[in-house]
Amino acid sequence: MSAPGTGRDIPRRLNDPPRMFWWDLDVSLLVMACTAAGMLFGYFLTGALLGLLCASAYSRIKSGRHPAYALHLMYWHLPPAVTGLKYTPPSWAREMTG
Repeated sequence: MSAPGTGRDIPRRLNDPPRMFWWDLDVSLLVMACTAAGMLFGYFLTGALLGLLCASAYSRIKSGRHPAYALHLMYWHLPPAVTGLKYTPPSWAREMTG
């Protein structure tokens, strides 16, 4: 379904993930981060192409999984100081007691 005259899709549900252009927000941020890094080092086109390749690979990995897959990866692979999670058990604690 699209709005008249715009050609853009209207979210059908309130819980749809935020989108930028035709990608989910996390995929588009990956493209923008690689492009910005390429601009910073003076290789804009290389950074943009690398961003598109990384986003394509990440989209394939993410397909068929939970919409918050990036948050799950961050929980498992980043230290708690980076994630800011205070009330969840650490990811290395595999067995719960109680």
